[in-house]
Amino acid sequence: MTSTAQSLNNFVNYTRQYITGDEKGQAQVFLENFFRAFGHEGALQAGATYEERIHKGSKKGKTGFTDLVWKPRVLIEMKKRGADLSKHYSQAFDYWQRAVPNRPRYVMLCNFDEFWIYDFDTQIDTPIDMVLLAQLPERASTFGFMEVQEKKPVFGNNQVEVTEKAAGRMGELFQMLQARLLRTGQAESLNQASMMAQRYVLQCVLAMFAEDRGLLPGSLFVQCVQDCLAGASSYDVIGGLFREMNTPGITPAGRYQGVEYFNGGLFSKIHLLQLTNQELKFLEVSALEDWGKIRPAIFGNIFESAIDQNERHAHGIHYTSEADIMKIVRPTISRYWEERIDQANTIGQLETLQLELQQYRVLDPACGSGNFLYIAYQELKQIEQDLLDKIAERRRSPREQIQMGFVTPLQLFGIDNNPFAVELARVTLMIARKVAIDRLGLYEPALPLDTLDRNIVCQDALFTDWPKADAIIGNPPFLGGKHMRLNLGDEYVDRIFEHFPDVKDSVDFCSYWFRLSQDRIGQQGRAGLVATNSISQGKARIATLDYVIQKGGVIHEAISSQPWSGEANVHVSIVNWSGKEPQEFYLDNQKVPQISSSLKGTLDVSKANRLRANLEQCFQGVIPLGEGFIIDEATAKDWGEEHDSTNFCVVKPFSMGGNLARNVNGEPDRWVVDFFGKSIEDASWYLAPFAHVKRTVKPIRDQNRRKVRRDNWWIFGENAPKMRRKLDALPYYFAVPEVSKWAIFVPSPSNWLPGNKTKAVASDDFYVFGVLTSETHRIWMHAQKSTLEDRIAYTHNTCFETFPFPQAPAPGTVQAIRAKALELHQYRSEQMEQKQWGITKLYNAYFDEEASQLYKLHKQLDALVLQAYGFSQADDLLARLLELNLTLADREQAGEPVVGPWAPTGEVG
Repeated sequence: MTSTAQSLNNFVNYTRQYITGDEKGQAQVFLENFFRAFGHEGALQAGATYEERIHKGSKKGKTGFTDLVWKPRVLIEMKKRGADLSKHYSQAFDYWQRAVPNRPRYVMLCNFDEFWIYDFDTQIDTPIDMVLLAQLPERASTFGFMEVQEKKPVFGNNQVEVTEKAAGRMGELFQMLQARLLRTGQAESLNQASMMAQRYVLQCVLAMFAEDRGLLPGSLFVQCVQDCLAGASSYDVIGGLFREMNTPGITPAGRYQGVEYFNGGLFSKIHLLQLTNQELKFLEVSALEDWGKIRPAIFGNIFESAIDQNERHAHGIHYTSEADIMKIVRPTISRYWEERIDQANTIGQLETLQLELQQYRVLDPACGSGNFLYIAYQELKQIEQDLLDKIAERRRSPREQIQMGFVTPLQLFGIDNNPFAVELARVTLMIARKVAIDRLGLYEPALPLDTLDRNIVCQDALFTDWPKADAIIGNPPFLGGKHMRLNLGDEYVDRIFEHFPDVKDSVDFCSYWFRLSQDRIGQQGRAGLVATNSISQGKARIATLDYVIQKGGVIHEAISSQPWSGEANVHVSIVNWSGKEPQEFYLDNQKVPQISSSLKGTLDVSKANRLRANLEQCFQGVIPLGEGFIIDEATAKDWGEEHDSTNFCVVKPFSMGGNLARNVNGEPDRWVVDFFGKSIEDASWYLAPFAHVKRTVKPIRDQNRRKVRRDNWWIFGENAPKMRRKLDALPYYFAVPEVSKWAIFVPSPSNWLPGNKTKAVASDDFYVFGVLTSETHRIWMHAQKSTLEDRIAYTHNTCFETFPFPQAPAPGTVQAIRAKALELHQYRSEQMEQKQWGITKLYNAYFDEEASQLYKLHKQLDALVLQAYGFSQADDLLARLLELNLTLADREQAGEPVVGPWAPTGEVG
């Protein structure tokens, strides 16, 4: 059998002899032979696709055709022989981003002589490996993803690994240095020790980066550290180097000969420290890393996590992936400029763009260690080069004559209230300029560094004036509304509420950044922010995305929900919007006709009204506020059957949502002690339950911040009295779990007390049950629902109270719905009893199975409900329901009667 290395050698010889390097004419021939060299019969036989259509999203109506997609392994984009592949990574990233579902892991750019391999999940603008055609046979392990039996590739430029190692070591050095400064009295406080250690370590970081990027002569920093290990004083040697880096001009002679002026603010204050031998050895190991491969976009986050684990809740190494940052930077900044450059065709138009780009300003009002700003700067430098290329093309002059760049880090601004993060962000952007010069081959000076003390500032973004900016980007802090007081304190939260009086509810902390961003971009600017995925739901949506749209903002690209790559263990939404109507909309990387404030590409139902006819018909259950209230069935029956049967007056089955979904016929598996409406004297008559609650609940309630809950410790925190009055008059009600996969309504005996994870509909009419179980209500529910990861969260105020019930169905149709709904309920109950399944398992097995009785009964019920509304299968049901909701709201406003969740004829089931 021919080895892979031998097959690749044959491929190299074939390419040299027969392939001239024409992108269009020979790309498929080249790729076909490339696949065969790895043992495949061919690309198509392996499962790859040639010329796959992908919407690029940067120009109106623009559709790209990537040369080859082999999901989930690799996307390959071919360019003509001699093409500069560095100019095409943005296009490749866009193709990769849109290649959903089952997006390929790797992207390969190839110009017939070079193979540049990207792993955009780890590093964006730099290939994870680059292989020349002649090197293919000896570098076969790099292409493990191409093998018939896929192997783990061995890459030679994994900068993430280098960065993680270097940042971790420098974090440890910081910890050592801070502890010693405090222990030896060189610092008067922990804060002073921290500030001294931070600045010193960051000066070392910049010096090591500068050395390996050619900004310091030879191996000067490493030599300084090694001289100190040999007996020289770090107070003199390293301190002297830092002084020279802050001295204008070039050092003419001596140990530091050739050191240029760095400036940049970081060296404006130098702490002369005498390092211990252990600290010097640690610094030497760090300095010997290849700092030329450090990725500044993630270094700051890793470093910050390494030195501040408790405050940042960092258990290991965490950072925001560059791919996620690009989901904001490219839609908000890059594609906007790429489209404008593409549309400019005269020298005058291009020069106007050049002036605009030179004055373009980007702000991150929660900048942290500067990773968003770093990526934005690299993208702007690429845009600058694209613009200069087009100017040179129009002038028909050599590109070398237009080399001087004009975009600088001084065009980027940041705000953060963490002093160390601010210092890190400044250093990150200082480094950014040299990285761009090396990456793009620019002819502009790297030194002196830009002084960014006025650009990146340590302030509270919620209570300070933001600098003027054309684009606002970032990842504001996530903190659930109900946790704000606990984490931020009452005084600060009260100040927020006073500053934002229009935000009536407690919402996630990040919500305020959305409002401020919209206020500042106006009609001309653009913004892109990350938030928890609750941003598109309920009161958070009202405070943020509804506000954005009401103020003229248009969401043009968004990710509705995904796990976040940063430290927070949450699902997030990524939202990009502007003040102008876009040419295209992209939601979850799919082209859609529009994007609503609920981050849906369908009709925006967020403007639907809560109908008065539906109010106080669907309720959230009780909230005990004390685990001691909840007991198991055996304890409940022991108290009732063995001790005193009257205890069953205060001990009830407790329906908390999970039992509705999992248990046979929704039977509760827990009970609850309920003293609703009873004074402490009356409650104490029930000896065993009262003693249990006093022992298990009272000690916890005694610590509660609210006096009413401390004083009334034997009563639930939230008792839902209106719900109780409604349910007490019924033999059963219809309940749905708040969070579940299917959101199925289940008839429940009225002695089952609903908990807060259950929504209870106060009706025993199977006509109402039938309407709520139909596809019509499911469509409305899915459009209105809140979400928790991939599960449905049914909310009574959005899903139920806005839902328009049929207004004038024929009595025969009402009775037919009632009968069919009862038949469906009886079938489900029998199946669950026979199989000992919960309802979720039943629906998982049969709901989509066309031959099943469950499927057939649902389809029959759906048809009857459509008949009740007067709708047809051909209708856009969501549009018809929204239209009906708005009509009914107008009728209610005019004082006219509206039918809610009951039979319109007045009959009961």
